[in-house]
Amino acid sequence: MNPLESSVDVAINAYGKPYQTAITLYTLMKHSGKWINKIYFVEEARQPEPSKYKFILDHFGDKIVHYKPSVWLWTNNVKFPFLLKFKKFRHAIRYQYPWEMSDQKYLLVLHNDVYFKKDLVKEYLEGLGSASGIGRIGQCWGCPAYEAKLCYPEIYTTYKPPYEEVLQLARDYPQSRTHAYPRVVDPATPWPLPECRLNEYVALIDLQKTRNDTLPIGKAAAFGAYDRLDVGVKWFADLNNMGHSFKHFDYDSFATHSWVSLRNAGHDAMFNKDLYKHEEAVALQVLKDEFGYQE
Repeated sequence: MNPLESSVDVAINAYGKPYQTAITLYTLMKHSGKWINKIYFVEEARQPEPSKYKFILDHFGDKIVHYKPSVWLWTNNVKFPFLLKFKKFRHAIRYQYPWEMSDQKYLLVLHNDVYFKKDLVKEYLEGLGSASGIGRIGQCWGCPAYEAKLCYPEIYTTYKPPYEEVLQLARDYPQSRTHAYPRVVDPATPWPLPECRLNEYVALIDLQKTRNDTLPIGKAAAFGAYDRLDVGVKWFADLNNMGHSFKHFDYDSFATHSWVSLRNAGHDAMFNKDLYKHEEAVALQVLKDEFGYQE
């Protein structure tokens, strides 16, 4: 038996999209099931519709750990930092409950709108090496340094502009979120750049390496904290500045995020009822066709 088999726990937060959530987990387990120990299924405290996840929980049985926090943060942070001492508030942060509860070496963080085509987990485990995490680095499509051809995921550790250069780039190559740079860029630690992170869509993190440096044990922000520009940006910056490294892996041939509409932002569907219904209808049909699901 490969010593890495069953060494990965899964962290998935579900806000609506029961059929897309099912496709995410069904296709993951179809291709990468032998690596998976437990699936931590975190059902957000508030939902856009009555909960329809029971068929997923029943399907995976003891493989799933179901948790529903009592506090709903959505895309906000805990307002008063001292509240992070209390699990009730801390575990409402996206992915934080599995982060703290997992007893495995690795944590696979997922969005609930991913379609797996091949065994991505195997590639991640083999490619991680000495890094603390592997996945797609950066949201480069919104980064002025990428637009200026100064930086891209494979060299993010070598391009370390000072604070004023970051702000000048934002002025010279404005993108959708560069207006926020004066507010979110720390003059003392302007690197990594504001759009740089280990993308949470599908990422593998070495918990043994990162846990002691991350909330609630260490000084780094929670992985799922919506800090600075997006989820994971502050954590990524904190850990990089502590000496951790991360491996870029372009997973497009293994998995597709937001696979129904290919908008690269499943968030859009939460504010467009027609899009939401369309995506869920497509996912339901795939569940029937590929996995024999019956309503």
